[in-house]
Amino acid sequence: MEVFGQRGFRGGTLQQVAERVGGTPGAILKLFGSKENLLIAVLEHWGAVTSELVGFDNRGYQRLEGFMRLMSYHTEHVGLLQLYTTMAAEATTIEHPAHDFMTNRYQTTLADMRQLFRDGGAQGQFRRMSDDEIDREAQLLLATMDGLEVQFLLDPGTDLEGSFAHYVNLLTRRLAPQSEPEHAFEEEEHIS
Repeated sequence: MEVFGQRGFRGGTLQQVAERVGGTPGAILKLFGSKENLLIAVLEHWGAVTSELVGFDNRGYQRLEGFMRLMSYHTEHVGLLQLYTTMAAEATTIEHPAHDFMTNRYQTTLADMRQLFRDGGAQGQFRRMSDDEIDREAQLLLATMDGLEVQFLLDPGTDLEGSFAHYVNLLTRRLAPQSEPEHAFEEEEHIS
């Protein structure tokens, strides 16, 4: 994980991976068939670890708590976070071997986050929202997580856990069941 996280897919070599795991490049190729297959296996492992941390069965606010656990985990396992952010950036090019994996991961994560807000509304943890509001909140949640993670990688003094917990606190207050939809106030301002 560290090799691809620190050096990217193209910069990381099978020799570097072999040195980290105490094997040979030939043994790695025999196990995975190609460097591309190794990368996908590493990303699938990362996906399994993060899904378990967030909690498969958690819904609504409990899912947000799972994302807070993930932020904490990332501060202790920087290699996994480097892997994710490096692959997310590199995989924006369609020819990158992780492009499909990362595109699907983002789509799945956004769908999961939309469901978090739907479940939270149904459970009375959040006010009910329109599909457009839910889409926006899911995008903002993911962008906040990604942005804070990149800041942490660039400046390890960044309080990743505290900043994300602060965001979640603001989010839950803003979306509290008794709160008014954000856009209703904005529309009134624009009318006068």
